[in-house]
Amino acid sequence: MMNTVSTTTWHAFPAINLESDLLRVTMVPELGAKIVSIYDRTRDFEWLVPPMRPPQRAGYGADFVSQDMSGWDEMFPTIVACAYPGSGDQHGAALPDHGEVWSLPWQVEAAGDGRISLSIDGPVLPYRLARTAELVTPTTLRLSYRLDNPGGESLPYLWSAHPQFAAGADTEIVFPPQVKEVWNTIAEAWGWGPMEARYAWPEAQAPDGSRVRIDRVGPPSLGKARKFFIPPDVRVEWAALLRRDSMDWLRLEWDAAQVPYLGLWVDEGAINSAPVAAPEPMTGFYDSLAVAWDKKRVALLAPGASREWSLSVRLGTGSLPE
Repeated sequence: MMNTVSTTTWHAFPAINLESDLLRVTMVPELGAKIVSIYDRTRDFEWLVPPMRPPQRAGYGADFVSQDMSGWDEMFPTIVACAYPGSGDQHGAALPDHGEVWSLPWQVEAAGDGRISLSIDGPVLPYRLARTAELVTPTTLRLSYRLDNPGGESLPYLWSAHPQFAAGADTEIVFPPQVKEVWNTIAEAWGWGPMEARYAWPEAQAPDGSRVRIDRVGPPSLGKARKFFIPPDVRVEWAALLRRDSMDWLRLEWDAAQVPYLGLWVDEGAINSAPVAAPEPMTGFYDSLAVAWDKKRVALLAPGASREWSLSVRLGTGSLPE
């Protein structure tokens, strides 16, 4: 069949399907434009983790980890709650946990002709963020973003993809060959040493002296998690998950000139009840907009300006493409 768009429901919420013969993508506009399913029809495999709690309307300022913890959310203009560092009347405004847009409904601008376009206007800061989803091949989803700044001040922002991909013991996280090390970017209490502690990739010596394959994901019984970043001066344009039992893979692809940073969240039962691997292409370095601002590693949009970027999700089987 050709690419189709259809309405459906997901846990009683109105949802929209984008489908080809080989791939089905489902999103819920009312729940922050959450992508709740990336389903490989040929392999009968769901790449995104399901809800660990009943999905609900969160509301502005909600605690992210108290929600259903499923699928793929949009993070903007921060991930970690912080004070807005930009100038103007909004300087110092409190930005909530995991940003503003994941917890609010998005408007459906178009749903047909093989694409779904959604948008949201900033509830506190002056911006409009829009996302268009389309299947550019039967196995490739492209997400195209546009950010508009209608305000009178430059807008610093941090956008991040936030997919929670299902990851079992046979899942390997694959980075480009130029990635030789990663940096810890969460508090020492999580067990990975001080901020910016550096670890060899893909096998590292953990703070307790043990050797750990940090490109693999352990079971939820471990009760652990880690958040690493690729060093900020190392530019990469893809990251992949490889299911070694079946050799099925999912590869994220983007333009590093538009999206220069890459984080990696791995959850082994610390927060989610399922094992999760989450490569996170980002426009800032660190999860806090305020920290990224202080480090001068953050995107900045001039008054009245617009910016566009895109991210593709490609599925396949066998050898990963170069």
